Amino acid sequence: MTPFLAIVKLTCRSAVRSNVFRFLLFLLIVCVILVPNTLKGDGTVRGYLQVMLEYSTAFVAVILSTSVIWLACKEFCTDVENGQLHMIVVKPVSRVTVWLGKFTGVFLIHFVLLAISFAFIYVFLMFQYNRQNFTPAERARMENEVFVGRRAFTPDLGDLNQKVKDELARRVATAKKLGEALPEMDGAARRKYVQSVRMEILAGMGEVRPGKSKIWHYTGLPESYDGPVYIGFRIYSGNIGSKNQKIGEGFWFFRYVQRILDDNIKDRNGKPAVKETRELPLQLPPEQILTSAYKEFSVPGDILIYNGTAYVGFANLQTKESEVMHFQVTESPCLLLKETSFLSNYLRAMLGIALGILALGLIASSFAAFLSMPTAVFLTLSYLLTGLFSHYLISSIESTGGDNLELMDKVGSVLARIMISLLIPVQEFFVSGHLATGTLIEFSHLGALLVFNIILKGLPLCLLGIWLYWRRELALSMKQ
Repeated sequence: MTPFLAIVKLTCRSAVRSNVFRFLLFLLIVCVILVPNTLKGDGTVRGYLQVMLEYSTAFVAVILSTSVIWLACKEFCTDVENGQLHMIVVKPVSRVTVWLGKFTGVFLIHFVLLAISFAFIYVFLMFQYNRQNFTPAERARMENEVFVGRRAFTPDLGDLNQKVKDELARRVATAKKLGEALPEMDGAARRKYVQSVRMEILAGMGEVRPGKSKIWHYTGLPESYDGPVYIGFRIYSGNIGSKNQKIGEGFWFFRYVQRILDDNIKDRNGKPAVKETRELPLQLPPEQILTSAYKEFSVPGDILIYNGTAYVGFANLQTKESEVMHFQVTESPCLLLKETSFLSNYLRAMLGIALGILALGLIASSFAAFLSMPTAVFLTLSYLLTGLFSHYLISSIESTGGDNLELMDKVGSVLARIMISLLIPVQEFFVSGHLATGTLIEFSHLGALLVFNIILKGLPLCLLGIWLYWRRELALSMKQ
């Protein structure tokens, strides 16, 4: 253990002496101090705090990610370039200990910087929040919309890919019935057409015509929930992409399940059991709605949720045929249920970024164990870009093609899936963007990142790096 700790200490000391690391540390300090004081948001205090929270943590993650790649490559490659590897070979220290000590030192110094940066951002954020003269209503809004960890539930869309297939089949059948010939389309044109059909279906799910209403169904909710459920939504007037947004008018309604209790019958918790239930409509008063602006309102959970499901409806009270209102059903209206405190969610975001830095350190250290520094940095960046491109390719093909793909699209999809199964998708670790909207960062998500990416994918890479480092040492010692 003593040699291991000595190597960790020497690695940290070497990093502090590096001019490049000092420059990155300076950038980190500038971002932590200046970024929160230069961002303005949407002009509101809530918007300012949200933007400060998201951008400050994102800048910290980017700078530390850059630093860990460079420092990991430097610590391993300079052993060969400076001839220090010859000294390591003749020492009574295991080569595994050397590799693990260097890697631990690189990760440790970045984890400490990450913790300090996040602590400063949190203290500054709370200072800015507490020094403002908010009304009780404004503070309640902040604590329910930003300073919280909420799980989001979106409407149940069903099998969207099957709906796209059915719509394509219907259009083909209609064209044949009318004697019309469909134009031949290659892979790119077909993807574009399928994407347009998919967007039309989604638009139809979120479209509320004048004088009409729309009901959305939610599943996977808790069996019972007594707290307030916040409904977040963004309504657009006319087309979603239109810039001519205006004031709309409508009202929300829900399915209220009234529970009639029987005091003579007890459930397993000793409380009166439910004798019967009655479904009753519950309608909120009509309101003027500013379209394209994000809004939230709350409904008691024991009214809205029943047996893990909920129904939410919206009625468009406008009369002109052109006054159609649209929701983006993939994001809105969503049900937001509080799960944890803001501090807990904040620490989860920091843990996710720490795991991302750990993954980057594993990748860079493994490549630097047997390559020169420029080559190791290049391969590490190529590794990250390949993962990003593969993820983009899969999401693009899935959203436009389903199973009806051209041959080259199928080949591209298969190759992208193979690459994703082999590579560590580092972008999934950086979850600080959820903090600004109070979205819960799930422990299950962090656990999956740890198991499937760090252990199952990172550990073999780590073992490969150790083995190559060991072989490199043996070859040099034989030359001596």
